[in-house]
Amino acid sequence: MIKIAVVGTGLIGMQHLRAMEHTDACQLCALCDVNEEKVKELATQYQVPYFTDYHDMPGQVEADAVILNLPHYLHCESTVFFLEHGMHVLVEKPMANTVEECERMIAAAEKSGKKLAVGHVQRYFRVNSWLKKAVEEERFGKLCMITGKRSINYFAESRPGWFLKKNAAGGGIGMNYGAHALDTLFYITGERKAEIISGYGNLKTDHDIEGHMQYMLKFPSGLSMCQTLSGYNESGHEVVYYFTDGVLKVEDAARLYQYVDSRWVQIAIEEDELIMERQMADFCRFLEGKPSMICDAQCGRDVIAALENVYKI
Repeated sequence: MIKIAVVGTGLIGMQHLRAMEHTDACQLCALCDVNEEKVKELATQYQVPYFTDYHDMPGQVEADAVILNLPHYLHCESTVFFLEHGMHVLVEKPMANTVEECERMIAAAEKSGKKLAVGHVQRYFRVNSWLKKAVEEERFGKLCMITGKRSINYFAESRPGWFLKKNAAGGGIGMNYGAHALDTLFYITGERKAEIISGYGNLKTDHDIEGHMQYMLKFPSGLSMCQTLSGYNESGHEVVYYFTDGVLKVEDAARLYQYVDSRWVQIAIEEDELIMERQMADFCRFLEGKPSMICDAQCGRDVIAALENVYKI
């Protein structure tokens, strides 16, 4: 049984806790959050010790691994800390704010002999797994181009304030949702290195992060991908895949369609609510040395490297 501690009990942290309840290969051994009232209540519910400072955990908790759900600027510091104290780490996406931070994390994992993975959860959407297999088998011929668009209210009052500060979040809608799009692209296609052109800015608020972004990647294979992100209005999320022998569309990362006879026809894929559970089980397989499709540290770094190139241009 793999003993796992969870640091950060916000929205994503709670999803990890619920996923652990349904994963036989692991068990929760400790909780940590700066909100003592909340973490104390959760610790009572799960009957585990709690902490308000993760630096106090080593030596007091027998954990094989830790899941980190913290603001982006803390990812590197906390990951290196736990690796140096002999624990495997699953850090939420994005891996860190810079490639330099990612490389420090990778070096710490190599030095400690412990494993490091990144929580890019969209790999576990059934529609993306289906698409990956379709691309590999060339069911619709060769994949030529991809266009994605996502439009949300990124500056909603419900968003935690640190997301809207560049030194804390690393960026705006590009760092947050662009990271998802890039990892999904890398996962489905197997591609990594690309030429990149981009444009981004903020034309609506005074925050020092971008509110809109558009980038295009061109891979050596000839495959290209254009991603549009807007944080000003809500108008949905879709990705269109252009093959030599067909066109597919994914809406809201859940519904898949094929363009047939001048109309979109839905392909039946039964999506469920067990996405985090699949990731948790896969993280356990990763720690056990079994085949896993989890985002490893190198791929997490490559996502940040691509984003750094987007921001440089």
